[in-house]
Amino acid sequence: MQREVSLSFGIVLERKPATSRWTDWVWSVPEVIVEAPETDGWREIEARGEMRRYLSAPHRLTLHHKMVEAYDSNIETGEPCLWVLLNEVDGPEDPGWRVAAITADPHQAIGFLDSGEGLVERVPMPRAVIAWMAEYLKSLPEAPAFRKRQRDRMPDEVEVFGKTPIFEAPAGKVPARGGAGKEGEEPT
Repeated sequence: MQREVSLSFGIVLERKPATSRWTDWVWSVPEVIVEAPETDGWREIEARGEMRRYLSAPHRLTLHHKMVEAYDSNIETGEPCLWVLLNEVDGPEDPGWRVAAITADPHQAIGFLDSGEGLVERVPMPRAVIAWMAEYLKSLPEAPAFRKRQRDRMPDEVEVFGKTPIFEAPAGKVPARGGAGKEGEEPT
């Protein structure tokens, strides 16, 4: 059993003109490419009119054996996907984004979305990646079934050095407040 496995990806970033007057461009990640050729940063791979597509590779997706339930839930949705987190980069370079992370864990993706930083894109998982992930999940041992923990019984308090246990007052005796008072007296 391998504790973790990794696969290399290329991230495709697409820029289209926006229809809004408050922004010039709409950025999206339409796809990921398995085992894409290595690039030095972003490389333009397609240009049609004002639309541009860029490729950045390699970026690694690592599956860890402790996240089996998250990966299973991703595959069982019927539409498995990957999430890509991009952070905006200040500067004149085009396209102005940096790949921060790629994950197959939906819980981690929710964390990316909740942070409110960067661009988080949901991308359909390629068939080759689904097969690779399923093979890894099959190689792992079955997780133990959930078993509700039972409470431990508290041991009965034992009389030590003449001290009366606080949970079990002897018949006819009322414990005194603050240690004051005589045996058998009512507290005042």
